[in-house]
Amino acid sequence: MAETSAQNETPSSFSRFLWEKPELLTPEEHGKLGITPTDSRFSFTADTRGIPLTMVEFRSAQRDYPIVFSSDKEPVPIAAVGLEGSGNLFLEAEGRWAPDVYVPAYIRAHPFALAKAGNDRYAVVIDRAAPVVSENPRTPFFVDGEMTDTIRQAVEFSQNYDAETERTRHFGERLRDLDLLTLQRMRRQGSEKDEVRYFAVDADRLSALPEETIATLFKEGYLAAIIAHLFSLDQWNVLLRRSGR
Repeated sequence: MAETSAQNETPSSFSRFLWEKPELLTPEEHGKLGITPTDSRFSFTADTRGIPLTMVEFRSAQRDYPIVFSSDKEPVPIAAVGLEGSGNLFLEAEGRWAPDVYVPAYIRAHPFALAKAGNDRYAVVIDRAAPVVSENPRTPFFVDGEMTDTIRQAVEFSQNYDAETERTRHFGERLRDLDLLTLQRMRRQGSEKDEVRYFAVDADRLSALPEETIATLFKEGYLAAIIAHLFSLDQWNVLLRRSGR
C-alpha cells in the first residue's frame, strides 16, 4: 500500500538511477508543488547510454533498441540508447524523446517511485529536481492535504512498474542459473577502436538446452522475452546510424 509520510527524510536505503534529489512526498513539504508538463521532461537522461527495462516491455522496445544485460551475475535488462561518448541518442531538442520511438517505463514513471516504509507499506518518493516538478503547477500534488487523482494514478503506475521489476528480477536469475548470458561485442564496421561490450543470451547455449527446459521457459513466459531480446540486437545498427548523423 502506498502512502505519504509525515517524515521529511528519505530512507537511507533508497536510491534510483538517474535521480538527483529524492524526497518523501508529503503535504507539509510539497503542498504547494505539483506537476507541469514540459518539453524538457526527459532531459535528465541526456548523459546516459542505457535505460532499465522490465521484461513486459521487450516486445515494444526490441523494435527500437538493443536490449542487453548489465552483467551475468545480477542481470538487469537495459535498453541501449547510446554508444561510448555519445550520450542518449534518442533525446532530441529541448529534452524531447525521439518521435515514434518506444519510451521506457522507467523514465515515464519519473519523478515518482516507492520506498519501503515498513509493515508492507510504501512511501511515495519524488525527484524534487525533475523538470516537471514546479510551483504554481498545472496538476498539484495535493488538494486540502489529499493526493489528487492524477497524481495517484501516476503513483499507481509506479506500483505496477515495481511489480514488473520484481518479475524481471526472477527472469534475470533464471538466465543466470541456466548460464545463458555471455560477454559479447559490437564493433563499428572498419573500426578497431569503437567497440561496445555487453552481456546477452548466447544463442548456441540456448539451442543446447534440453527440450523440457525450453518447454518450461515457454510456460514461464521467459522464452518469448529471450527471443525478443535476441531480435533486438539487430538494433545496434540504429544506434550506429544515429551516432553518425
